[in-house]
Amino acid sequence: MNDMLSMAIAYLLGSFPTAYLMGRLFKKIDIRETGSGNVGGMNLFRAAGFIPGLLTVLIDIGKGVLAVLLPLNWSDEPLVVFMAGLLVVLGHNYSVFLRYRGGKGLATALGVFIALSPHTIPFILLAAVCLTIAMKDLNTAFGASALSIPVILFFQYHETAWVLFGLALAAIITAKHVPDYQAYRQGRRKIT
Repeated sequence: MNDMLSMAIAYLLGSFPTAYLMGRLFKKIDIRETGSGNVGGMNLFRAAGFIPGLLTVLIDIGKGVLAVLLPLNWSDEPLVVFMAGLLVVLGHNYSVFLRYRGGKGLATALGVFIALSPHTIPFILLAAVCLTIAMKDLNTAFGASALSIPVILFFQYHETAWVLFGLALAAIITAKHVPDYQAYRQGRRKIT
């Protein structure tokens, strides 16, 4: 029972529409109709300013941390912890409260790693920084850096469960960045 509850809570925590609520609270805007239309911290930074953007990112990180800490304390099953980590990011990206629209999952995934494997974060950030330098586009580069997660987890843990978790997480994050990658392919965005 605790396992199912942990996973349900993880999805619902992820679904909490932080950027949407902060946009309404601070600027009376619907973030889905502003800027890129993405329901995430970066779009809110641009549309509503530093304080709402920062609060959004911090709360989204907290969602990821809390979603993993609950099953770490309630369950003896590592699979439940991995599933909670995936479900909180899925909830963030496809919020039940916003008709399955959401953000791109980067801050929430960071929270998952803070709770689950903090020593993985510097390696993912290194990949993100290298891609940012190469692409000159912070958001798209950080999304592309998700592809490094399963590789990093393989070298850190040498366990199939960790690699599968990394592959699933990379797929969830990368799927939300597909429009960015398509813009590069179609020439609407340039790598300079």
